[in-house]
Amino acid sequence: MASTSAVTLLVATLLQTTVAPNIRILGANADFALVIVVCVALLKGSEIGAVFGFLTGMLVAIALMEPLGLSAFVFVLVGFLWGRYAETADLSAGYAPLVSAFAATLLANVILATAQSLLERQVPLGFFLGRVLAPSLILNTLLAAPLYLVVRLWLRGAGDLRAARAG
Repeated sequence: MASTSAVTLLVATLLQTTVAPNIRILGANADFALVIVVCVALLKGSEIGAVFGFLTGMLVAIALMEPLGLSAFVFVLVGFLWGRYAETADLSAGYAPLVSAFAATLLANVILATAQSLLERQVPLGFFLGRVLAPSLILNTLLAAPLYLVVRLWLRGAGDLRAARAG
């Protein structure tokens, strides 16, 4: 179980730091790490989602030489909230990963924009909504389905929430 989670963590970090900067669609970069944190949280629950989010956020921040803590905080929050959602909601509908990725992207971008505003690095609201938020929402939502399937297949043997509920 630990080895599959470690590989998933490594893959999320590598995708975010090496592939994502080179993929630009509608002016936005894919946020593989965020979507993978959502997928792990949906499959494993709130505790593992929060820990996975923290580790992913720290590794991505270190690899990209970003300020430590902000992305880790956002990913912990996302991992915990969507893990909690998975523990309390019926995820039998196939659109749960899509809605979760959409909402997590919205939450993460609003928190990051608020933090930038508090640091007096203000971005015009129209630019943020049209050039950052909207393309990110579209791109991450489209990435959610294939990434969820891959993460679910990869972590299947490690005991996901659906298998625990069924048993």
